[in-house]
Amino acid sequence: MSSPGGSPMSYELFISRASPYSMKIAAMMAYMGVEHRLTIQNALNRYAVIRRLSGRTMVPMLRRDDWALSDSTAIARHLMRRADVRRPLWMPEGIDTLSLLLEDFADEWMVRWMALSRWMHSEDCRHVERIIGGELSAGLPGVGGLVGSAARAAVVARLEGVGVSEANRPTLMASAHRTLEALELALEDGRLYLFGDRASLADFGIFGPLGQYGRDPTGARMLASSNYTRLRAYLGRFDAMLDGRVVEGQATDAPLDALEALMAEALGTYWEVMVANLEALQRKKRPATSEARLLDGASFVFAPSRYLNGRLQAWLEVMEDAYNARQELFGNEGSVLERAIIGRVETLAERPEAADLLAAYPGLGLR
Repeated sequence: MSSPGGSPMSYELFISRASPYSMKIAAMMAYMGVEHRLTIQNALNRYAVIRRLSGRTMVPMLRRDDWALSDSTAIARHLMRRADVRRPLWMPEGIDTLSLLLEDFADEWMVRWMALSRWMHSEDCRHVERIIGGELSAGLPGVGGLVGSAARAAVVARLEGVGVSEANRPTLMASAHRTLEALELALEDGRLYLFGDRASLADFGIFGPLGQYGRDPTGARMLASSNYTRLRAYLGRFDAMLDGRVVEGQATDAPLDALEALMAEALGTYWEVMVANLEALQRKKRPATSEARLLDGASFVFAPSRYLNGRLQAWLEVMEDAYNARQELFGNEGSVLERAIIGRVETLAERPEAADLLAAYPGLGLR
């Protein structure tokens, strides 16, 4: 498709209020001040517009005339390339690399425990079925419940392969609790967002699943705890964006050591799953399932996939790009974080099945 042209006001963003990726982009566009029209998906536009333009029925989808993007990561990158936004994301050298990695952790791992909590609790299922059913049926009486139930069946059928299963419930919910604690700790010094008082890509990545978790009944009860006072305020800032009110400040020198627990969670869970996936793909016959051992010794069982291997490649590419541009991965203040992640890469390099993969990223230098 051709690239978008026309005036800055000609975007239309199609979303579902029950989609973490939709709300990630909706909040991001509101923060950046990118003018657009927000359209909720329904049974008509899902096929007449969304599938016609993107070839899929997935949201979010950003369109301008006959140009469209329907992946939240691609949409985010497109928006970040715009030079005329009111508020650019806070992505200076060092923070940009860490932000990209944490966004992917949120998109691919945090969303797993959010989905498990949502679809494995009957109260949460009913809550989301009402939202989705109301959207797709355009509020027609007596129809929404049936549509929502059908949507739930379609989602649950896909979750088992990515490890969102009853068997993995203890593992995923333990990760959820650690992540919530790590985020509360990161915000303890009063910063408004992860890297200071201006929002980064990672903030919107995290808001996607965390905002959904906080709206579902089970997650809402968890976040109501006095243990998560700062985290609730953090989520409230994104809700305010969606209502047209942006909260930001001037402080941009927040120490990166506050994010060490969050990055440790990413490396101890998501990274380990990506490595286990690589090992499974290198076998002569790909197994139907594989098992990763996470930082707490817990088991995580999932179906190996080329998609997950692509995510590992994306992490390595982000790191190599950083080293090609500078000496430090995360800047002068990120040495502890750098040692942690490069230590994982060096351990990966000891595995024979990783030789071909790592050879494609000489810029890492395995330093």
